[in-house]
Amino acid sequence: MSEPLPAPLAAAPIFTATAAPARTILFTGGCRSGKSGLAQRWVESLGPERVYIATGAARDAEMAERVRRHQAARGAGWRTVEEQLDACAALRGCMGPGGGESVARSVPHSLPHGVLLDCITLWLTNRMLADHDDAAILRGVEDLATLLRAATVPVAVVTNEVGWGVVPESPLGRRFRDLSGEANQVLATACTGVILAVSGLPLAVKGGVPAACAG
Repeated sequence: MSEPLPAPLAAAPIFTATAAPARTILFTGGCRSGKSGLAQRWVESLGPERVYIATGAARDAEMAERVRRHQAARGAGWRTVEEQLDACAALRGCMGPGGGESVARSVPHSLPHGVLLDCITLWLTNRMLADHDDAAILRGVEDLATLLRAATVPVAVVTNEVGWGVVPESPLGRRFRDLSGEANQVLATACTGVILAVSGLPLAVKGGVPAACAG
């Protein structure tokens, strides 16, 4: 009688054609609400192989300082992908076969344990500054939603609630507010969970609060 095979060592997930969609969570909230920190804690709890998709661009000294603080908060153990305009391509690159890639081979594909996309608001801003019209921007949001519905790795998506304050004075400000609200609705529908961050605490809007974010 042959000996049983040893249990496999813990490793990054292996994609198979029959794998169910992975958990995806939209973390939303106001400025300094703790949403990015909660998203980071969840992704860090998933395993050591992690990817951070950064949509922010250090256009001035203030933004450069924000980027530095985020990098310091993440620490080691993250692979960073900087992409200001094509967030879909960046996320697709983390998913391997089945995540939108066309491949002509069937070998196993190692995936990260989790991906953090931070953030949707800056992604929308970058596309507006690149003179993309509203229809093109929202098509990109729909494309991202399609990727999230078929995710082969767990994904945390960070966004902002920008419509809870006063009505912006400028047409550009109102356009940004409206696009952000529409994008958040599309992504919240696509994700398996939605967490609202309030004063650093997680409130489950859709699905439950991950154990790593509780307390």
